[in-house]
Amino acid sequence: MICEYCRQIHSTSEQYPLREAEHDLECGFPRCDWHWRYVCDICGQPSHFNSITWCEDAHKFVCRGCGDDHRLLTEKFWKWDSYYAIKCPFCHQRHPAIDRLESEGKHPWQLHSEMLRQRKNMSLEERSVGSVVSESLPEDRIVSDIMVGEAWSEAADRWWGKYGEFGDTNRRYIIDPAILSILGDIQGKQVLDAGCGNGYLSRLLSKKGAKVTGVDVSEKAIDLAKAAVSETQGIEYYVRSLCDLSIFKKNTFDFVVSNIVLCDLQDLKRVILEIRRVLKINGKLVFSIMHPCFTSPPVHGWVRKPLDSGRIEDWIYWKVDRYFERSTEVWKEENLPALQFSSAALRLHQDTDREQVYGN
Repeated sequence: MICEYCRQIHSTSEQYPLREAEHDLECGFPRCDWHWRYVCDICGQPSHFNSITWCEDAHKFVCRGCGDDHRLLTEKFWKWDSYYAIKCPFCHQRHPAIDRLESEGKHPWQLHSEMLRQRKNMSLEERSVGSVVSESLPEDRIVSDIMVGEAWSEAADRWWGKYGEFGDTNRRYIIDPAILSILGDIQGKQVLDAGCGNGYLSRLLSKKGAKVTGVDVSEKAIDLAKAAVSETQGIEYYVRSLCDLSIFKKNTFDFVVSNIVLCDLQDLKRVILEIRRVLKINGKLVFSIMHPCFTSPPVHGWVRKPLDSGRIEDWIYWKVDRYFERSTEVWKEENLPALQFSSAALRLHQDTDREQVYGN
């Protein structure tokens, strides 16, 4: 059985070798070891070869999620019209993903043949991909704020470890510009960051002159937020459920900002009543949430071929059904404990990130 990627590349370059497939033999898209997954040296997670790069200076693999930034660049090679370029946290240069590196003769195995021999000694389990399982939530199932807070605390280092000064890529380029535009001039205004996480948005708002208070149900998230505050910012943080903001008086805040949080709450009505209470007369709630089509369990997600590809051309269509069912989401990954969340519409999975930023 021939590797499907080798077959596709061979169709555009007859000199390219046709290798025997060793992986995913039953999925309709068999792959050889060259076109299988590579393990990131930062997070330890495997990624499709079109979503991970190699730093020759550091001799490290860096996945899209762990890179300081990534861009989708448009330039044709072999059968593809674009490739990811990932900014390396080791040398601070932007490297093409493995697929592009191979076309340039800069694949790590082209530079270091001994790495291929080492690769073949790696067990398949070490290269297995984690999973996210979504299930409908029974009407009588209660997921408490304590449970959610503990789950986020367990995930804190891994989840927020990918954030820089401006959060992650989606927030920096898509969500936050819209939020900040709606907020306008916040100099001297009292702002509540409702569901602040590690406080990156609180810090951005503070730099714009706002007097910021951050609230999150995760104790670990608040610890991270407090550790990042400078003496000049003076942001106040509290471990608190958004269902109970009784520590704040009525008419306290000029603005309440909630960034991809309200869609993950079980008692949304109670939260909205609390936000209304703490907002000043003519105050403003500015929030972002996921469209439920991205989170409708158990039928949602990109249908991709192959299933783990990060390349947009391989994402065939998005499955949508059962929009408004409440659900639980369980993450099971090699370096992440099983976690469970509850929401009216689940958090957007990482594999739905289709952001395209063109340029060098």
